[in-house]
Amino acid sequence: MQRQPIIIRRGHIATLASYVGVAALIAAVIGLIWQGGVTPYIIAAFVLGLVGIVLWAVMTPTEFRAFITGRGMRFGTVTVFSTLMLIGIVALAFLFFQRGALTLDLTQGQRFTLSAETEGILRRLYRPIRITGFYTSDYLPTREIDDQFFRLYETASDGLVTRLYIDPDEQPALASRYGVEEDGQVFVSYLNDDGSVDFNTLARVPRTANQERDITQAILRLLISGSIRVYFDTGSGERDPLDSTQEGVSGINAGMQESGLVTLPLDLSDIAAANGDIPRDAGAVLFVRPLTDLTDAEIAVVDRYLARGGALFIMTDVLYNEDPFLKQDGAFNAYLWANYGIRALDAAVVESPDTSGETPLDIIAAYVYTATSLGERLDPADNPLLFSVARALQVDLETAPADIANGQITLSSEVSYGETDLRTLGDTNTYSYDPATDLPPQLTTVVWSWDQTTGAKILMVGDSNFVSNGSVLAASGNGVLFTDGIAWLTGMDEQIRFGVQGYSTGVPLIFIDSATLDLISFITLIMMPGVVLVAGLAIWARRVRR
Repeated sequence: MQRQPIIIRRGHIATLASYVGVAALIAAVIGLIWQGGVTPYIIAAFVLGLVGIVLWAVMTPTEFRAFITGRGMRFGTVTVFSTLMLIGIVALAFLFFQRGALTLDLTQGQRFTLSAETEGILRRLYRPIRITGFYTSDYLPTREIDDQFFRLYETASDGLVTRLYIDPDEQPALASRYGVEEDGQVFVSYLNDDGSVDFNTLARVPRTANQERDITQAILRLLISGSIRVYFDTGSGERDPLDSTQEGVSGINAGMQESGLVTLPLDLSDIAAANGDIPRDAGAVLFVRPLTDLTDAEIAVVDRYLARGGALFIMTDVLYNEDPFLKQDGAFNAYLWANYGIRALDAAVVESPDTSGETPLDIIAAYVYTATSLGERLDPADNPLLFSVARALQVDLETAPADIANGQITLSSEVSYGETDLRTLGDTNTYSYDPATDLPPQLTTVVWSWDQTTGAKILMVGDSNFVSNGSVLAASGNGVLFTDGIAWLTGMDEQIRFGVQGYSTGVPLIFIDSATLDLISFITLIMMPGVVLVAGLAIWARRVRR
């Protein structure tokens, strides 16, 4: 049986060329809208489309002319261009809103709106800042949640804050340079003029349940980095800020440096001997358990410092030596009582075994005054404080000078008492309640005082062990008290104050990552209308040829 020859007519080639040409042009337009620019693939699609249209016109000029000028074409052209215009407008609107990071917060609590405090901080930015997050593939849902907040900073700062996400599994060397220790860690840093990260300013963002507080405070630390100096007194046997043993306080020293503070040593006794003054750039001076009391010359140095608005963070322990720091009848204690309405008592707080830590001398703060910035985060249920052999303190709420504001932060329970027989306690580590000499409950362990005229501030804690390397992490409130105390003394908390935000971050009720959202958008906004358009053109062209 003889096979029939295959005959390819000019009309067949023209029809195929018209289909390919129109489809390629539509694909090129869609690609141009989707990519937001010209790519080699888009150029190739335009060239293929033009070649197809030209080939159609050359092969069947009469049909092409009729297609262009016929009545059906006049109506069809309106339909085609209306459809293309609709696709283009919708696609461009989607790309504008997506790339512009437009966010509409429809939650009742405005969970996805930056606070006025954060916006105030962002208005102070003068250098580009990069938020860098490290997320493995297992942490992609967390990255998407974080990105909802991070992009708000980019928008509110007009692009001065940017964000970058890195997979530490794919770039382990870069993760090591950042010091990444776990999945989901976030860092903030300034950018150099060439857009690279300024690693000298790199700081890790401590993560809590409040993302806005975390990021804003990290940015604030960049702004104030190097501008606040905190001095450790080292002249009276205090805990050493460079000592990394359990008894040292190198942990809090490193923490302050990581927060952008400059920490330096200071010897008050040498300054007093030279009739000098505490440096004028001292944002605060820390007394972390001096062993001996201050002399009159040293008190004079402290008085001059406070008179010009200085700040003291005093941590005083129960001591058993002959001339202990802040002894109840000593000159420095009398100075603080007369001028600031606070003082230390010669008594150790003893709790009931039912309400204490491991021993009755391990004091868990039972009551906290949360109305001030010093106590608002010290809820005993969420952030308990743990003191060891705490010293009882006293605050004068009635006869203190008129320009002095002072108060208590923590109290012991109703079943505690103040042991005044410190010699027996020190020699034999034994104690027993004597109603004739011991102090009744409740006992104060943290007090504060603020001179409204000079601006001088004093925070006194009846324990120093709570900030030691061996105990600062023993209870979550220990670090909180120290951090918030430093913020209050140095004025950092005046630069940013968040109101109470009674929510935590969680996965949205409907969670769609950005890649899936792009795919859905492409199918619904581009692909489906495009398929309908191409099919309609094909049917219409077929009917025209009949």
